Amino acid sequence: MTSLGQRLRRVPAPVVDAGLAVALAVAITIGIRVAPGPGKQPDVFAYACGLIIAALALARRRWPLAVLLASAATLQVYYLSQYTSTYPAVPLSVALATAWAAGHRRWSLLVAAWYVIGPLAYALSQLSQETRTPLTLLGDAVSNAAMFAAVLVLGEAVRSRRALALEQERSERLLLNVLPAPIATRLKAGEGVIADAFPEVTVLFADLVDFTRRSRRIGPAQVVQALNELFSAFDRLAQQQGLEKIKTIGDAYMVAGGLPQPRPDHAEAVAEMALGIREEVARRTDPSGQPLQVRIGIDTGPVEAGVIGTSKFSYDLWGDTVNTASRMESHGVAGCIQVTERTYQRLRDGYQFQRRGPIPVRGKGEMVTYFLVEKNR
Repeated sequence: MTSLGQRLRRVPAPVVDAGLAVALAVAITIGIRVAPGPGKQPDVFAYACGLIIAALALARRRWPLAVLLASAATLQVYYLSQYTSTYPAVPLSVALATAWAAGHRRWSLLVAAWYVIGPLAYALSQLSQETRTPLTLLGDAVSNAAMFAAVLVLGEAVRSRRALALEQERSERLLLNVLPAPIATRLKAGEGVIADAFPEVTVLFADLVDFTRRSRRIGPAQVVQALNELFSAFDRLAQQQGLEKIKTIGDAYMVAGGLPQPRPDHAEAVAEMALGIREEVARRTDPSGQPLQVRIGIDTGPVEAGVIGTSKFSYDLWGDTVNTASRMESHGVAGCIQVTERTYQRLRDGYQFQRRGPIPVRGKGEMVTYFLVEKNR
């Protein structure tokens, strides 16, 4: 069931500001009309000042400090014109709360203090001409101070809520940069051990050929910048294909399709990314100006996946499919996309392949592999 607070938060900001402006206009008008003081009687100018202060509430979010100072100045003009009966805490309340919530604490305190201490000091200096007693004057100042204090506390509550919301949003973004969204949701829900078995996914490893050796002759900043630009392009390809980036290890990149949400076209999506990676690398050079080349390996099969770590989370994969995809990359050929027999069987109707034949694979023995050439036109 939706709470009242949640329903109020869904109200558009312009509607809230318009409502506050109307409420202020009504409150100020009533104050001027029904409680005239002993000074000059209000006229059109008095009501105009009140409506100006009310209208400023419409711009309070965009220019919080400017609205506070403009409201205080307008109210000061009102009092200098010898109008009475409008307590400063009423027209300044919205502007003060907004300015405080926006972080303008010093200005908010100065304005509040001015409208508590200033009128009281003036009234006491004119005590011989005043019809009110010092106790009455003190009571007016205390009531204004109490109202301002409540308003500033409200502003602090709004500021704290905003800060908390921003921090939660930042934490959410960081978490989603590390974990897939469904996994992050399960983790936030308090699920202790997150581990899943997937009967069939497709795993890709891509590694820059000879990049580590070349990096020894290049400055660290240039190496990091080159990898960052290239892997950012890979990230965009993964996002376009709806794939899950698992990790980077040095100049190697690992991505998987078909998890954490299973999908029937995981092999096709990974094949499209592999072709995209090869094309992206082919048009780039390393910081020394030499052309880049990439080896890519792909395998399809069952894996186990889960979250490891407590302070630094990591979503990782395990199983023979992961090892075999890694072997397809390490035993591959520069500029080629090497795939296993089972990946070939999934893709052969939609893509062109070149049979490499049986090759010795460390830890696997002889395996028949294929090079993915292109998609059928």
